[in-house]
Amino acid sequence: MGWVQANYPGLTVFQCEELNDGQVVQGFSARNCGNLALHTGDDPNRVIERRKSWLKVLGLDLDRLVSGIQVHGTKVALVDRTAAGSGAFNIEGAFPETDALITKETELILATYTADCLPIFVYDPVTPAIGVIHAGWRGTIKSIVTFTIKRMIEEFGINPVNCLAAIGPSICSGCFRVDRQLAEAFEKVHPQTVIEDESGSRVDLQAFIRLDLTEIGLKPERIYDAKLCTSCHPDRFFSYRAEKGVIGRMMGIIALKSV
Repeated sequence: MGWVQANYPGLTVFQCEELNDGQVVQGFSARNCGNLALHTGDDPNRVIERRKSWLKVLGLDLDRLVSGIQVHGTKVALVDRTAAGSGAFNIEGAFPETDALITKETELILATYTADCLPIFVYDPVTPAIGVIHAGWRGTIKSIVTFTIKRMIEEFGINPVNCLAAIGPSICSGCFRVDRQLAEAFEKVHPQTVIEDESGSRVDLQAFIRLDLTEIGLKPERIYDAKLCTSCHPDRFFSYRAEKGVIGRMMGIIALKSV
């Protein structure tokens, strides 16, 4: 169980099996699916067609997709049915300055776009309710995951003990090297996530997220890490750090189905 890879003609989908339980559809794209973000300078018409093709293999329709304009902050947007299509066809329609989306509405596709940052998917099968989080190092250290779970508690009355969370492909601790000043900032929150060696400091962002999730009440055994590094595998994923420039983004999605 855990994360698996499914291959379709010219397209790849990474999924966490525990989150794809018949009530939820969750997935993450690969580099061979092309750039799926509208903010990278790519031709928007081509991005839209790629999005349609990738979502089609998951049985989903782009008209129902919802995105935020990601700014590495901690804003969490509550999404209702009126938001369907926000950011699906143009970036101007996306939720402004938003890095996390939550909903308990069915047939809405919550999306995030990453290329080293952590895509995090949250699912409470009891309520039911879902959330998607874009966590770069700035959002991680500002505890965006904690803000998101707290907002789900406030809005939906979820119990974190019931939740499952999946951490998608993202930069690993071996590749995420930082200066001492940034390492110290991480040490103030979760010192065990900072690694020192002869070449300097590194941070385990996945471990940091897992600690935040467990501290707010999720069970460790219900957190599923893909253990796939975007920077180690630029042949399989877009990686901002490995490619040192303007590049494409993968898309991660989660949606509640009508049952």
